[in-house]
Amino acid sequence: MLNAKTRKPHFKALTRAITFAALGGIATALSPLALATSPQVPNPFQITVDDSFDWLLLTSNELLKGELKNLYDDKLEFESDNLDTLYFDWEDVKALRSSGIVSVGMVDLSTQTGKLEIIDGKAYLDGRPFDRSQILTIIAGTQTEANYWSGKMSLGANLRSGNTDQIDYSATANIKRRTTESRLNSDYIGKYSKNDGENTVNNHRITGSFDWFISKQFYLRPVFIEYYKDPFLNIDTKLTLDAGLGYDIIDNSKTEWTIGGGPAYTYTRFSEVETGGSDTEGTAAFVLDTRFEHELTDDIDLNARYQLLYGNQDSGGYSHHALTGISIDLTDMFDLDVSLVWDRTNNPRANADGSIPKSDDYQLIIGIGIDL
Repeated sequence: MLNAKTRKPHFKALTRAITFAALGGIATALSPLALATSPQVPNPFQITVDDSFDWLLLTSNELLKGELKNLYDDKLEFESDNLDTLYFDWEDVKALRSSGIVSVGMVDLSTQTGKLEIIDGKAYLDGRPFDRSQILTIIAGTQTEANYWSGKMSLGANLRSGNTDQIDYSATANIKRRTTESRLNSDYIGKYSKNDGENTVNNHRITGSFDWFISKQFYLRPVFIEYYKDPFLNIDTKLTLDAGLGYDIIDNSKTEWTIGGGPAYTYTRFSEVETGGSDTEGTAAFVLDTRFEHELTDDIDLNARYQLLYGNQDSGGYSHHALTGISIDLTDMFDLDVSLVWDRTNNPRANADGSIPKSDDYQLIIGIGIDL
């Protein structure tokens, strides 16, 4: 409703009254044409607002009803009742009303919850006014611990018997906790193969990192840790501990791209060494890590990761872990996951017999994924 204490020109007051009426559930006219129409004649430009829907009014005075999904990186995702999922620039949103509770992330990295209403550049959360420019993100739903977590696990297997007895297993997993203030990420990737009773592949990589945001895009990474094992690369155990900085290049509802890194320490215990050689190596190192995730379509997601580690020559020198994959939705819960992995160690340590493992390993991993 209009503030009786505010005195403004009649035309501006009329425009504001029309906007409030459209979002307030009152059957009203949205154009001068509707105002001039006789009340005895049915008016197609009159709209009754249903409070069970979220409502969105654009600066072009186009009004949509549906479901507010989220706001990321100044992009509002809104699922229209008839037009499916739509995306709008935040600056093109004139007014907004949520039918239910939403979680609003602020530029000071705090989070507040309540029913949201935006009108005339002002925002209201459960009736409490605040500056619209303070809004960083919007997520539908209440602020609960379960909303912060997401995860996925993918499993693949190949069993063969007859002239050749072969067993192949592969697994990938990701667990993420994300709030406006912080991000926790943990990954696992592993493959195991046995041919006629002989182990031919046995590698495992577990990584974890914690990021603390100091602004909308910059973050501190107080800890990054990785465990890696690959006896066929003559690595019994490799531990890496890192701390550094990072930056979110893109972070919206369709695309995430981040890069981070810093100084590290790596410890390696080799499976076997030549006579007189040391079976352990510890060294200062440098880690650089980047991740990219993009929603190609409603049913297909692309993900990629590149991690670089540079230490001394005795620890392997330059090494990297690169992964590119796609995920295709089969049902609401199950996906088909296909990933190509390239691991490289520039200077592998020689085995006890003097043979040197190959620097490059390639893996194609196909599995069925489960969204957690």
